[in-house]
Amino acid sequence: MMPIRELLKIIRARSVVVLSHSKELDQMEEEILDIVNDQDEVVGVMTRSQAYAEHRLSSTRAVWLMIKNQQGAFWIPQRSASKVSCPSALDGSAVGHVSSGETYEQAMVREAQEELNLNLMNLSYRCLGKLTPTTGSVAFIAVFELQVSDDFVIDYNAEDFSGFFWLTPQEIIKKYEEGCSIRKTLVAIMKTFY
Repeated sequence: MMPIRELLKIIRARSVVVLSHSKELDQMEEEILDIVNDQDEVVGVMTRSQAYAEHRLSSTRAVWLMIKNQQGAFWIPQRSASKVSCPSALDGSAVGHVSSGETYEQAMVREAQEELNLNLMNLSYRCLGKLTPTTGSVAFIAVFELQVSDDFVIDYNAEDFSGFFWLTPQEIIKKYEEGCSIRKTLVAIMKTFY
């Protein structure tokens, strides 16, 4: 792990770009993540690619936004086949890492904008709670819920997702039990909060 001051000098001196064979990461500016201890307290920083390479995701933060309609079904996207992590798997409505210095809520608002072209500034959402690596998630995550009308249209980013489904918690868990490719944290969220 690199000290914060050294990392900030590098960032200021030049733009850090991921050098990876992955199409997803090749063109992405490197993201700096906070590294946290078992109490979710920041103890350092690390690049996203370094966290993946060193299997340190359990020491990072992430957000999951679950979009729920009036019938109690969730907007569940299917990840693009080109994704490095969990290609073609069913996913949370908007999911992403919390960047260094960002709050969980700020990250959730940013991810909703990036992945769903959804501005949450005038919409009412709520934080359901948190999951940790000891309670079923790969990172420290905050779970948010946005309640929408049944006719709500989501203009998702086609580079991130190949399609979507409206599914109840029971349908999500059943698909998982039947062997459908679903991110395990999504199942943990359904079992914990719904």
